[in-house]
This record gives sequence, structure tokens and C-alpha cells, in this order.
Amino acid sequence: MAHDLATIAGMTAMAYQGEMPWHKLGTKMEGRPDVMAALKAAHLDWQVDLERMYTADGQRIPRRRAVVRDIDRRILATVGDKYQVFQNEEAFSVLQPACEQFGVTIESAGALGIGDKVWMLAKLPESTEVVAGDRIDGYFLVRTGHNGKSSFTARPTPVRVVCANTLSVATSGKQKTVIRLSHVRSATQQLDMVADLVTNLVASLKETNATFKQLADRQMTVDELEDYILDVLKMTEKATPKQVRQFETVVDLAVNGKGQKEFAPGSAWAAYNAITEYCDHVAPAEANTQKALVSANKSAVFGTNSKLKARALMVARQLVAV
Repeated sequence: MAHDLATIAGMTAMAYQGEMPWHKLGTKMEGRPDVMAALKAAHLDWQVDLERMYTADGQRIPRRRAVVRDIDRRILATVGDKYQVFQNEEAFSVLQPACEQFGVTIESAGALGIGDKVWMLAKLPESTEVVAGDRIDGYFLVRTGHNGKSSFTARPTPVRVVCANTLSVATSGKQKTVIRLSHVRSATQQLDMVADLVTNLVASLKETNATFKQLADRQMTVDELEDYILDVLKMTEKATPKQVRQFETVVDLAVNGKGQKEFAPGSAWAAYNAITEYCDHVAPAEANTQKALVSANKSAVFGTNSKLKARALMVARQLVAV
């Protein structure tokens, strides 16, 4: 399964707005769906329960519980006896005031694997421009899970519209880049928490955009560009042929990648976007098996290549700080 989307009760657990995703699966949402509409469209309107566990001969297993999905009795995980379930509706209902009060829109929702990892992607009402025409849209990804490992978190994921590159977030420590949402039931508390969430995410996006503009103003020589990419990739004299090809590809993307000739060519902004384009587009395109494609797409958002993009921004920031 190249997309790694969960299949729950025979249905693909994903919903989306806008263009159909590359895997051509999921349910298209129209208008401005609220949280419950998104959960239903993505086939996430189910609950989980904690149930006792027993050995084959009927002996109860102490201090362990099974997380069981109600609609198909699928066991999603085994957890300790202190684990508290957090239902999908309960978890994502915190976003409803964001939609109603702050103009946030839900762009997609879905589950991965066996349905133990669940997400919603929401779009902030504001966008920014690094240079004229090079727009950055602000999104935040909210994740929860039913496996005893996935905490309920929200983090900003700016996207460069010209090529849909997912960018890393730069902050000076003033704003939170990952927000852990506490479990509250009061409507007033919930609204205050969401207001704080959206405020922090918008502030993070604006602060990040200021950094991006500094990168766009910083011109680089060819030697500086190559040194930057070598630093980001942590290449040494013992580099493998694969690493050398990666380096050469990124150098080319810094000049000929999407939007590079139009927006701040020859700058640290172009160099940084060469890394993000490689991670988000080139690496998945180079995958020669379905398993490799899944791995590359996950890596760009959650794994090794996500960390590489963060390092690319850190190194770029050092350039403009000199």
C-alpha cells in the first residue's frame, strides 16, 4: 500500500479539499467542513475502548489493556493500565472554535497504518510573501493516536506555494513551534486554548517569514553555495556515490529548481529551498518501489528528511547571522 493510509471497515480513512491527492484515494470535502464533517468524510467517526487482556488459558494479564476500535473490534495497541483514551471527536473538537472564530479551514484528515495514528491539517487565514510573488501559506498539523506513543500535538508547517515545498520553522525561542494541547472540557478554556494556539502559530509564521526574507537578501557565491550544501548534508571526503549524486542534484536545484530563477536567485533562500525541494519532491520521485515511496513521503514530513530540512534552515540562519 504505497500511501500507508488506513483502511477501516473497508473504507480509505482520508478526506481532503481541493485537488485529488497523488494516490487518488479518499473523500473530497466541499465548502467549509467543520470538525465532525471532516471526521465523517475521513471515516474517523469511531471510538476506542480499553479492554482487559487475557492469556489463551483465561488468565487475566495484569496492568495491561487493549485499545480496541468499536466499529470493527480491531486491536490498535496494548497499553499500560494508566493509559487514558482520547477519542477522535474529543481530540479534534478543539479545532472547531478555530474554524468558527479565527477563519481556520480544515484541509485534510486521515489515519495511517491500522488507524492508530490520526491527523488533521488546518490552514491558517493568513499568508505571507518572502519576495513579491513568492507566497508562503501557513498550515498546522494536528496529530493524535491510539497506540500509547502518539501525543496530541500541533505544529506549524509553512508551505511555499510555488512548488508546495514544506518548510521548516525558525524561531528565536519566543514562540512555541510545537504546541501540546492539554485535555480540557470547559468551552471557555477550549476557546482560550485555541486562541492561544492560533496566535502562537501565526506569530511563528511571521517570525519565520522574517528569517526567510533575510535569506532572500543574502547573496551567495558558487563556493558558498557548495559549502552550504556540503555542511547541510554533512558530507566528508568519504562520501558514497549516492551522497555525491545527492549533492550534485541539490546544487542543480539551487539554480534550476522551481521558482529559483524568479524569486531571489543566487541567494541563501534559493539554497535552502533546494534542500526542501529535494526532500519533498526529488527523493519521492527517485523511489523505485512502493515501499520506498511510502518511506520517502513519511521522511519528508516526520522522519530523516524532515530533520534535514530543519538542519538546512539552521545552517542558513547562521549565514545571515554573520
